[in-house]
Amino acid sequence: MELSGIELHYLVNKISSTTTSEYYVSNMSSITKNSILLKLHHPIQPDIMLMVSTKGIWITNKKYKQVEESQFVNIISREIERAKISSVSQPGSERIYFLHFVGRDDKVRILIVEIFGKGNFILCDESMKIIWILNSVEVRHRTLKTGSQYALPPNRGEDVLQTTLESMTKNLSLVPEDTEVLKWLGKSISLPRKYVEEIISESEINTKFAKDLSKEDIETIYKKTKELTDRVLNEKHHEPSVIIDDSGVAIDASPISMSKESNAKKVDTFMEAMDQVLSNEILSIGRSLKTEETDRKILELEHDLEEQNKAKMNVLLKSKSLRSIAHDLMNLSSFGILDMNDKSVETLLEKNDSKIVQVNGINYVDLLNERVKLELSIPKFSSLLFSRAKEMERGATNIDKASNELKSRIEKLQGQTQKIHEKVQFSTLESKQWYERYRWFLTTDGHLVIGGRDASSNSAVIRKHMTEDDIVFHAEIHGSPFFLVKNAKDKDNETSNYIDETAQATVSFSRAWKDGLSSGDAYWVFPNQVKKGAPTGQFLPKGSFVIEGKRNFCKGIELKLSIGLVKIENRFTIVSGPLNAIRKRSLVCASLLPGGSDPMNLAKKLKSEFVRVISEFDSDLADYLKKVLLDDFIRVLPAGQSKIEHIERGLSVDDVKIG
Repeated sequence: MELSGIELHYLVNKISSTTTSEYYVSNMSSITKNSILLKLHHPIQPDIMLMVSTKGIWITNKKYKQVEESQFVNIISREIERAKISSVSQPGSERIYFLHFVGRDDKVRILIVEIFGKGNFILCDESMKIIWILNSVEVRHRTLKTGSQYALPPNRGEDVLQTTLESMTKNLSLVPEDTEVLKWLGKSISLPRKYVEEIISESEINTKFAKDLSKEDIETIYKKTKELTDRVLNEKHHEPSVIIDDSGVAIDASPISMSKESNAKKVDTFMEAMDQVLSNEILSIGRSLKTEETDRKILELEHDLEEQNKAKMNVLLKSKSLRSIAHDLMNLSSFGILDMNDKSVETLLEKNDSKIVQVNGINYVDLLNERVKLELSIPKFSSLLFSRAKEMERGATNIDKASNELKSRIEKLQGQTQKIHEKVQFSTLESKQWYERYRWFLTTDGHLVIGGRDASSNSAVIRKHMTEDDIVFHAEIHGSPFFLVKNAKDKDNETSNYIDETAQATVSFSRAWKDGLSSGDAYWVFPNQVKKGAPTGQFLPKGSFVIEGKRNFCKGIELKLSIGLVKIENRFTIVSGPLNAIRKRSLVCASLLPGGSDPMNLAKKLKSEFVRVISEFDSDLADYLKKVLLDDFIRVLPAGQSKIEHIERGLSVDDVKIG
C-alpha cells in the first residue's frame, strides 16, 4: 500500500489530537529497518502504541517482534526517550510528517519521516539542523546530510489542499495537446490514480484528452476534487474498508467508499484499516527475512525440477517418435523391402524430419537429433530403434525418481518455511484494566486500592473515580498522592487490614520517600469530606483538594514498599504496594526501603533478580519476564532512590480477581 498525501494528512491530524496532551515516549523498539514502534504513556490515559514508518504513521493494536535490524533506533532513542510529543504535523499534503519532541531538559528534537521513494528518517534540532539522517540525499535541488539544514523536496504539482479553479485551469493550458485527462489531473494536483479515476468517474467526463475539456468540465472536476478531498479529510464522511486479495489478506485500505471497489471489507475506522494492511506488509517482510535462504533454495530446486520435467517430456517424445519410425520400417519389410538404401526409406525418413548423415566415414541416421548407426538391414535397424526407445524410457523412469526426490526436498523445505511463517506472527495487544492507569494494589482482605502518580492522575482519582462508598487517604506531608479504598466505607475499620496497608502505601509514595524519611503520618476521611472546589477567593493547584471535618490519623507509618510479579486477567504485570498485600498475590516480590539507587538502575537489578528467582521454578515465565520492559518496573517505583531489602518467592500463582 502506498499512502497518499491527503490520507497522511488525516492520520497526522488524528494522531496529533490524540497524542499531544501529556503523552511521552516510555519505550521505543525497531520492527523493521524502516519502522519503529513508540510506546506512549500518559498519567491517566491508556498507553498508545504508535508505529512510525516510511510506510506511514498509525496507532496500532498489534504486538510486534523485531523482524529486521535497525541502525537508527538506538540513536533516536537516546534523543527522544521519555520526551513528550508536542506536535505531529505535515507540510501541506506532502508525503512527509514531523514529530516534535520536548525532553525534560526542554531540549527540542524533530523527527522527520519521508514516505516517498525509498523513504527516510531525519533527526533535527529545533533550528532544523540535521543531527542524524538514515539516507543522505544529494541531488540537483536538494542536499541532506548531517550538519546541513533540512529542506523540503521541490514541489511535484500543486498542493491539492491549496488548489483553486483558476490554478487548475492554468495548469491545463500548459500541458501538451496529447495529454490524457487522467494524466493531467494526477500530475497537476498530486493525487494517486485511484482518487483521480474516482474524480473523473464522478464528473462523468467522457473526453480522453485534456485539451478537449470544456469550461464546464473543468468546473465539475474542480468541484469533485474538493468534495473527494473533504471526504478523505473529514472523518464524519468516512466509510473505511480494506481490500482483500484472493488469499484473504488485506492489501490496501481506503477511508471512503469508491465506485470501483472490489473485494472490499468494511472496518470501523481508517486507522484500523491502516493497521491491518501495513501490519500485514511488515509481517510479510519479517517472514521473507526469516526464510530468505530457504526460499532461495526452494526456487533453485523448483528450477531443477522444471528442467527435469522438460527433459523427461523430451525423452518420451523422442522415444515415441523412434518407435513410430521403427514400426513404419517394419511395415516396409512386410512388403519385401529389406534394404535401408531403398528409395521408399529415404521418403519415410524425410517425412519424419530425419536423414542419413556421414560422420568420420560412418553412416548414421539423424532422428530428432538422435544419431543411430546405420544398419543396411531394415529389420536390424528397426530392432536397433526399438532398443534405443526402451533405453530412453528407462532414462525417463530414472528422471522420475530424481524428480520425486526433488519434490520431497522441496516439500520438506516448504514445511520448514511454513513453520517459520507460523511463528512470525503479531498478536493483538492486551487491553489493560482502567485501574492500571494509576498506582494500584489489592489489600490482603481483597479491597482494590488506587492512587495518583502525579497532579493529573491525583485529580482523576478524586474527580472521576471517588464514590460515596470509598475511603480516601492522604499523607500529612506536601507532595502526597490521594489513595482510594474502593467500596470500603461500611466495613469494620478497626479490624480491616486495608487501613494500615493503604496508609503505608500513601506515605511511601509521598515526597517522604524521596526525602529519605523512615516514617510518616497519614490520615483517612470519607468522600463527603473531600471538597473539589477551592474556598471563595482561594486557588487550589491541580491535583489538590480541601479536606473538611475529622481526620482519622495513622501515626508513625514505616516507609516500606514491595514490588511483585502478579498474574491478573490471565497475564502477568508488575505491581507495587504494602509488603503483605503484594506478597500474598505475587509469584516473586522484593521489599524496598528509601535510599540507594535511582529508578533506572534499581529497575535493572529488580528485573535481573526476578528472572533469577523465577527461573528456579518456571523457565518459560523467566523467558517471558526477560522481555518485560524496564519502564514497567520504573512506573511502579516511588520517586527518588530506593534499595532492595530482600527478594523472596511470593505466595500465589492464581489469577488475581478484581471486584
